[in-house]
Amino acid sequence: MHDNHSGYRISVVDEDPLRARKDARELLAALAEADPTARLDLPEPGSLAGVGDKGGPSAETVGLLLSAGSFVAALVQVWLARIPQRTLVVKRPDGAVLHITGKEAREDDTLVERFLADGGNHGGGDGTTAG
Repeated sequence: MHDNHSGYRISVVDEDPLRARKDARELLAALAEADPTARLDLPEPGSLAGVGDKGGPSAETVGLLLSAGSFVAALVQVWLARIPQRTLVVKRPDGAVLHITGKEAREDDTLVERFLADGGNHGGGDGTTAG
């Protein structure tokens, strides 16, 4: 399989799988001109083990794979800031992960860009984990 992505992944997290897919497609449409290689990374059918089970995951994650870049990061930040209740999970190729809500995106309008641009020296330790 041919893959031009350098490992950046942005996931839309939502309890409603249809809304997560709709939001991911909307974000992909916003990114399409800036990153023509961006694509949806949908969960495999049946891979949502535990969804709906007590103690299982409470949300579906629909991902986008992209090559990133500062303009793409800025578009993600703007899109997210419009939806205060939405949560995105941004993962860099080095495995570092940033969980950010629309409310946080409004408060810090360059957080996603800084996270994608550097190796973890973005200054926001509260929602960030490295794996």
